[in-house]
Amino acid sequence: MAFTGDLEHLHIVDIIQLIHTTRKSGTFSVKGSRGESRIIFYNGYIVGANHLNIRIGTVLVKMNAISPKDLEQALEAQKKVGINRKPLIATLIEMGKLSHEEASKGLKKLIEMTIVELMGWKEGVFTFDTEVIAVSPECKYSPADMEQEVTLDAQMVLMDALRIFDERERDRIAGKNVQPFEDFFKDVIPSKDKIEDKQNDKVITPEDLGLSEIDRLKKKLPRPFSVKEIFDPVEIHRQNIRENLENFSDVDQGTLVSFLNRFTKSSGILRASSQIKGEVKALVFFSSDKLIKHSLMTICKNDGYLVFATEEKRELDNIINQCISKKIQLILVLDYPVKLASSLFKENILSIRNHIKERYPQIITIQLISLFDYNFIIQSFNDNVKIVFPRPLKEFQKETFIEDTIKFLETFRSYINSLFEEKKYSLSTDIALSKIKEQITIFQKINEPPELSLAILQSVSEIFERSITFVVRQGELIGEKACGINNDKKEATISVSNLRIPLTESSIFRNVVENGQIFYGEINDEILEDYLFKKIGAPLKTTILLLPVKSLRKTMILTYGDFGISDVHPVQIDILEILANHAGLVLENIIFRKHFKKTASK
Repeated sequence: MAFTGDLEHLHIVDIIQLIHTTRKSGTFSVKGSRGESRIIFYNGYIVGANHLNIRIGTVLVKMNAISPKDLEQALEAQKKVGINRKPLIATLIEMGKLSHEEASKGLKKLIEMTIVELMGWKEGVFTFDTEVIAVSPECKYSPADMEQEVTLDAQMVLMDALRIFDERERDRIAGKNVQPFEDFFKDVIPSKDKIEDKQNDKVITPEDLGLSEIDRLKKKLPRPFSVKEIFDPVEIHRQNIRENLENFSDVDQGTLVSFLNRFTKSSGILRASSQIKGEVKALVFFSSDKLIKHSLMTICKNDGYLVFATEEKRELDNIINQCISKKIQLILVLDYPVKLASSLFKENILSIRNHIKERYPQIITIQLISLFDYNFIIQSFNDNVKIVFPRPLKEFQKETFIEDTIKFLETFRSYINSLFEEKKYSLSTDIALSKIKEQITIFQKINEPPELSLAILQSVSEIFERSITFVVRQGELIGEKACGINNDKKEATISVSNLRIPLTESSIFRNVVENGQIFYGEINDEILEDYLFKKIGAPLKTTILLLPVKSLRKTMILTYGDFGISDVHPVQIDILEILANHAGLVLENIIFRKHFKKTASK
């Protein structure tokens, strides 16, 4: 069945997240004033896309995966075969012109560009066809004919697409020229015929990538469902609970539906956007229990976490590796093996725990347990599992199962939030220690004072939007170098020798130079206003840093920092103080070496 809606009422990000969460299969197409694009789903995973103006052959050439000559030869080979021709990528792979890895990269790039294109559409009509997977009118598949061998996780692709979209929008707002994808991916071969136009789009299927043979499974069209079931979270909860708690009363089912609905009020676009603006966090649930997976995914997604669920060990490895490669903070949750007949029998869980411990020791793992299985709890602790968390079981607690489940979900959510906060602190500490080590290594290679002041400036500019180094002279500070004053702080530093701040009058600058102590905080100071802000402009908030570097008991270098037009955020002052103290020792060493060479030369 096919259902139609308007992008004005439901954003593209919400649609992708809902289709992924509900594991739907079908063709999602959007028609607008510019044309039509499609995204193809199988069991909630993206298996392909059809960009309205960009062809996969061109993408592969531009990525240097194949040459224009390779593309011409493949198109010619297709033409010779006629109606029995294979899709373009399958042809390229058979000819030895394209690797499976490069084929997957090309596919991912095409899908990202399609999603980014659709994100920019303010108006358009969408259709979700659940009976046919179709990348074009000439290329249709039944969902029953698809496998999950070649799929892209919708959330991973969506996260990358959101990042690209956000970067392009930020550049556009800043007045920079944002090149359309079509300009870069213009057809590299004139389309004399439409073989590529009609056949290239087929690369989005497992068959096209040539990675596996499609098993001809018994075709069974999905049960017809309404628009509400696809896009209304309440109906999604109700359907899932009805299927998994059929022996419970309508009142009990309704109670759980109402609880889950509390966590589906937020806009998906806002949650997804927040995932790319800060540290991305993710949970992976290894479970075959549909109810617990759906419930945990619902409450955790509401807090802005990426959520993945699987019951396949191979897919678990794939998700973990992707998260690690993207530097995503990850917590793994292993479900209690309720049914011995399922893939989650206890031996399998034990095997997976050992596998995770050996291969990914840095990952926090939570083992869900049953309070009725004493031996499994003891075995978990014996296997050095650090965190076990009890979960309710309807097989043993039917009378209180709904109440127990709600308590479990509320407590689990709170615990996960606190765990991520602890991990964030631990991670920030690790990063800080790594940064100190890196900077000290840089300082040790410096032989001249200007090089040292520049290194300190770069350290401060990584934290603050605007930063300036001053050299302390008799009665004044003289500006040396600056970042972010009249330009983007990512660009080269500029000379600011015109900046002069007197030390003859009482001010925060004089206090820091005389006592040699770091200052960080909000302050009102006339000298600061008259001699600095009038020259470079006042920041949004007058929270500033003054970092002194002392040598031979005197302050020799003073580095200034503020947040410019950005909001104030926490700063690890102790790290900067450590770096400044070490810089002072390096400076003393430089001075003594120069003095020694001068004396020796005489």
